[in-house]
Amino acid sequence: MMKIRVLLFFLLIFSSQVTYAQMNVLESYPQNQYFYEGGAVEFYKQAHEYLTHNQFKECGEKEIYQPRIIITKEGTVKKIKDNDTVNIAKNKCAFDLSMEVLKNLKNWKVADVKGVKIGAITEFIFYPKDLMSNYKKGYDARTFVIHAQYPGGNKKLNEDFHDNFMTIFADYQINGALSLEFYVNDKGYMTNPRIYPEIDNQNFNMNFLRTFSRLKKVWKPALYSNIPIKQKIVYPMEFSVKFIER
Repeated sequence: MMKIRVLLFFLLIFSSQVTYAQMNVLESYPQNQYFYEGGAVEFYKQAHEYLTHNQFKECGEKEIYQPRIIITKEGTVKKIKDNDTVNIAKNKCAFDLSMEVLKNLKNWKVADVKGVKIGAITEFIFYPKDLMSNYKKGYDARTFVIHAQYPGGNKKLNEDFHDNFMTIFADYQINGALSLEFYVNDKGYMTNPRIYPEIDNQNFNMNFLRTFSRLKKVWKPALYSNIPIKQKIVYPMEFSVKFIER
């Protein structure tokens, strides 16, 4: 007789953070590293100075944008294409100003892994009003974010994810450390799910996406200055299936 013992642990991490492995690009910056020399405060300071010095027109108080970019190993910046054309149109002024900043700031910092420079993906909040007329010394947009909240709180979230995903991971005997990543958009819906490292099993991937689509809970979206924004959620998972024969 064989018993299957399943252990599935979830830890919720919020990141204000597509597989690029084939491009030799990290999914995110290593811990305690930032994509700009001097960190977030210096990045926003230089963005403020560029916008005000060049007398750009300030956007409306509800306009906000979140560029997603790659800092290459050569230290250049590349924008990742944003397919949310509705959001871009709604925040066209903020989008345009963020593109100006990306084109004209210079001190991008390459990710470092054990002394090796490597490209990495990152994203940031771009709220023109706080970068221009409301700017204060030491400004860092991340400190003003209220994180997305699952109905019932983190305990309920852990229970729901465990109950929905435990069987599928057991069925395919998935073992080891994985991360489940998705976004909670500005309407509170979970989008763009993926698991990495990737599982090279098409049936598992199809069942995973089907299971994820059944999670219909609507989150309370993250807020910046009372404006709903998208937020990236990452679940590191440690999964093991142990066979005990009797």
